[in-house]
Amino acid sequence: MGFLAPITALIAAAIAVPALVALYFLKLRRRELAVPSTLLWRKAIQDMQVNAPFQRMRRNLLLLLQLLLLAALLLAMARPTMHAVARPGQQVVIVIDHSASMNAMDAGGGSTPRLEEAREAALNIIDDLGAGTLAGGASAAMVVSYAERARVVQPFTTDLARLRTAVRSIQPTDQRSRLGPALQLVEPYALQAAAADDEDVLVYVIGDGQMHQQPGEAMALRGAELLYVPTGSDDVDNVGIVAYSARRDFERPERVQVFARLANYGRASANPNVELRIDGRVNRVQPVDLPAADDDGPGLRSLQFEFVLAEDALVELTHDHRDMLAADDKVQLVLAPSRRLRVLLVTQGNAFLERVVRSVGVRRLVTMHPERFETQSRERLRRGGWSTSGTAMDASSAEEGFDVIIFDVYAPDETPLVDSLYFATAPPIDDLAIHAPRESDRQSQVILNWQRDHPLMRHVVLDDIAMSRPGRLAVPMDAEVLATGETGPVLAAVRHEGVQHVVAGFDVLQTNWPLYVSFPVFISNVVQTLGLGATADDAGVAYPTGQVVALPYTGAGETVAYDGPVQISATVSGSGEAVLRPFDRVGVYRTSDESVEPPFDRVAVNLLDMLESDIRVDEQLEVGTRTATTQGGDATTRREIWPWFAWVALAFLMVEWMVYTRRMHI
Repeated sequence: MGFLAPITALIAAAIAVPALVALYFLKLRRRELAVPSTLLWRKAIQDMQVNAPFQRMRRNLLLLLQLLLLAALLLAMARPTMHAVARPGQQVVIVIDHSASMNAMDAGGGSTPRLEEAREAALNIIDDLGAGTLAGGASAAMVVSYAERARVVQPFTTDLARLRTAVRSIQPTDQRSRLGPALQLVEPYALQAAAADDEDVLVYVIGDGQMHQQPGEAMALRGAELLYVPTGSDDVDNVGIVAYSARRDFERPERVQVFARLANYGRASANPNVELRIDGRVNRVQPVDLPAADDDGPGLRSLQFEFVLAEDALVELTHDHRDMLAADDKVQLVLAPSRRLRVLLVTQGNAFLERVVRSVGVRRLVTMHPERFETQSRERLRRGGWSTSGTAMDASSAEEGFDVIIFDVYAPDETPLVDSLYFATAPPIDDLAIHAPRESDRQSQVILNWQRDHPLMRHVVLDDIAMSRPGRLAVPMDAEVLATGETGPVLAAVRHEGVQHVVAGFDVLQTNWPLYVSFPVFISNVVQTLGLGATADDAGVAYPTGQVVALPYTGAGETVAYDGPVQISATVSGSGEAVLRPFDRVGVYRTSDESVEPPFDRVAVNLLDMLESDIRVDEQLEVGTRTATTQGGDATTRREIWPWFAWVALAFLMVEWMVYTRRMHI
């Protein structure tokens, strides 16, 4: 048994105990008088006050009871605790964090990762439970691991060997820490056990307390008693790269800018050297002065590099500061090659739309009549790979293919293999069509709502847009409705065979939209988002750990294998995409499958998370309105038992009152 507030109780005892004992040292000095009647006893009772100090101590039951009462209250004030061993019939859940911060090398004097310390703590808990209740078969326990997602490693069992094997099988990851999904996973078991046995499930959470919470995600646990076992030391040292991106200049795509941010979470300043490598070759080395962390947060510094490179490359950034966490010491991205977009406009004649497309920075625009378009092959229209061809303004037309096709009041007979935009028409895709307006529909209609946060609709304002008898747009279930009018969707995005199609249910010349600046903004969003894909905002392609990634795939295979820190396999979906499962470890993953076009044949995965790089240990775990606390070290989790001593004090008070009233009874 231990105490959480022993100093407070000792101070109170130093004041209260001497004061109580002193009252019994004081004596009464009375004169002996012979009285003829008991009527004078009232005067004697009124005379029961101190008039002489220091009498000899005698046996006194009241003093003993009052001392015991005071001792019980003082013990309750000291907040006593005891080892939280499951009671007979109680179910136990051991929840272990195996996120990136649990790889910090600050356990065992700096030679052991935190996850190993967490495993040992879990094994100690299992040993304690085995000695207490599990050996008798009265209780059951389960093991849950969590990082970006939660997983039941071992369902409820009374087999101690299975529990130990499950704990040892938990492998490290470089993912973020999210406790919410683990609590949601445990809560149904807790509520079921509480309803059956009328007793809370005992949940041990073993980790360093660093956790992310998604917007609207509930961080609560009902029907369970939560006990937190922190792992790791208080003295930490970590310098991490917490932000990393690359951009190409829109006017000069061969010009590249790389941005990075470093954070120092140690209590001492750091002076690392930052090294930039391009395809393994050192390009730049720059020293950085990082201030120490303080109560306001880590010490931060931002960096910027510039170089000229037209082709694709793997761009790496590292620092040489030796710290406790390796996952954030190196970051990578795959730089997409410089690319000047080629756009095809299929129209019977729309000079206004042609001028708008040219105004958004397109370096090559080809206008084609619908009759000529029908003579082109689908494969020929598609621009091949990410080659740097077409960067000059040559006179060729369709020989190099196109990045984006815009159809103006014309629907192709076959769905093109190029990302496309359609006005007043739709590609031949199942459940996608534009129906003629009904006679009851108003002549002039307005747009009621649109997705302001969608990449295609950024900075687009449609409040005052009026449309003359727009068509009724019917979309499939998996379509994204971008804008809604009075009669339903008027703008939607549909993905088919790995190609994205944006469909407008109106003729742009039958609206007042061209009179507003939001129209060229919309055309710019469409051309860049469809033409550049994942590199519309950043020229460097990289993904965070824990993310599910869908990459374009043109082959006929069912799976794609990637080699890297660990070997992973991507499943090819029916829409022409290879879907990779969430990444566990940071690094670069490569595939030799020729059906995966550059730059997606190399996948860079980084941590880039300020909270996960902050390896300082939280001594308290906030869950809902409750705070779970414990002491670190060897998983000696404690439960407060001060209410027991409060009840004992109440019992002594009742006995002392009965003795006192019995003595004073006349």
